Amino acid sequence: MQITRPLREWLPLQLHLTSWEVLAPFVEELRSTTCRSFSDFYQWLRRVNELEVAVSEEAAWSFIRFTQNTQDENSRKAYEKYIEEIQPKLQEARYHLYRKYWESPWRALLPQEEFFNFNRIVQNYLDLYRPENIPLEVRAELLAKEYNELIGQLTVEIEGKTFTLPQASLFLESPDRDRREEAWHKIYNARAAYAERLEEIMSQLIVTRTQMARNAGFENYYDFRFRQLGRFDWSVELCHNFHRLVERLVRRLYKSLMHHRKQMLGLEVLYPWDLAVDACDPHRPLRPFQTEEELITKSIEVFHRIHPRIAEVVSYMKEMGHLDLFSRPGKAPGGYNYSLQESGMAFIFMNAAGSHSDLITFVHEVGHALHTFQSRHLPFLLQREYPSEVAELASTSMELMALYPAVFYPNPSDQARAWFQHISRIITLFPWIATVDAFQEWLYKHPNHTVKQRREKWKELYLRFHGREVEWPEGTLETLWHKQLHIFEVPLYYIEYGLAQLGALQVWYAYSKNPEATVDKYLHALSLGYIKTVPEIYEAAGVKFFFDTDELIQIFQFILSQLKKIKKTLHA
Repeated sequence: MQITRPLREWLPLQLHLTSWEVLAPFVEELRSTTCRSFSDFYQWLRRVNELEVAVSEEAAWSFIRFTQNTQDENSRKAYEKYIEEIQPKLQEARYHLYRKYWESPWRALLPQEEFFNFNRIVQNYLDLYRPENIPLEVRAELLAKEYNELIGQLTVEIEGKTFTLPQASLFLESPDRDRREEAWHKIYNARAAYAERLEEIMSQLIVTRTQMARNAGFENYYDFRFRQLGRFDWSVELCHNFHRLVERLVRRLYKSLMHHRKQMLGLEVLYPWDLAVDACDPHRPLRPFQTEEELITKSIEVFHRIHPRIAEVVSYMKEMGHLDLFSRPGKAPGGYNYSLQESGMAFIFMNAAGSHSDLITFVHEVGHALHTFQSRHLPFLLQREYPSEVAELASTSMELMALYPAVFYPNPSDQARAWFQHISRIITLFPWIATVDAFQEWLYKHPNHTVKQRREKWKELYLRFHGREVEWPEGTLETLWHKQLHIFEVPLYYIEYGLAQLGALQVWYAYSKNPEATVDKYLHALSLGYIKTVPEIYEAAGVKFFFDTDELIQIFQFILSQLKKIKKTLHA
């Protein structure tokens, strides 16, 4: 596979847009350009896009390098410079350029279907833009950066050795319950040492974000952010439908899984340190890989079996050095795929330590990376900046199509355990998604709450969606949300995982019947970028975006049938 970086038509080839002084002349030229014909207008629009994708890629690399080592002074300063100096002026420039585009009489001559979402995004930006919000957005990003720095530096000492939190989490899979409990408390205490500051950061974020919303004429940040995320094709009612689905249907499955876990582990009460150990065989934790090279090599073989295109993408990313997968001190928490919009490539970042969940994370991020490569042919940035509910369909569907063959688990029993873990993970993730989403809605609709009320509300919502299947040590459940970086960094972005997972389960159901046709539809849907509506993109993938309970019962019955097959294999 060979990817050719698109040539710049206007900007100098070697120009690095690392300061506003470098950017400003090009912005000014675009603002002052007069379009006397449709040809002039289209050339101008291409130049606006060229500038946007170039700046986007520079920003991407500043974020990537910062998260690769949050303790590196140069990377930190470069990222701060982008947030504080470049991004605010760029937002103002974007407003003027988008307004020029919107008011142009030549806009009506663009292909309406291809520019339908493009126009919705531009109009939304113009409607929500307020110059007084720019410094507030900078403040919010710097607060989120501080969260990354605090969590990224955390380590714990276990058995005389120092581990990052992702590395230490492997001890939670130990068959020795005392060892698990010790590791859990050390991980919890590492975060708890900064609990007061994390609450302060959250309180400041709520004040800042609430002011942004009111500046834009909204009563609260929840409604403002819902609109800002470009959720054009669905409303908050879909979130509430998802919450009800979890309460009425998923919670029963969750309870059954927790009961099964207690039985398999021979326990009367489940504690949080009992949730990661393999209930099917606690004495042999699944270890699908030991090194980054092994993870990549084996994954490529898995992806080749699904479709050669996917294997080609991962091989190319490896060749380009765009995979940073293993945990180390100083790395920011979490994992992501970052689209590099000028080159049309992608970068995967994560904190692997060798667990099965790390394998799932990598496969998930490969789904995002594939999406980037599949849609890179679209000429304009706003045609390939798809919303999260589309992006997560790509990643969660990939997880299920890759369910986890003999490449990683040559022993049929281990393969069955991997399947059981993954399906169980989906079921247990639904209540967590509902909790995080409902919690964020409450946070921003009740901005004057106290820290005590915030913690009590989190606990209340957790119990609403999870029940009392797990016994939490006194005072620990109330701050469990501190580990979810989305709440700090990308507010409201979480329900998309649940909505997309419902779509991905439909993809899996179709894949179980006709793999080749399902993958073809999946790849086609990804190639659409964002030139169709969200329901249309889901439909192109062969699934429905809007769900009803009867259809989902059929899907969950399929899940239960898969679990029964797995249990037969495990007991054979």
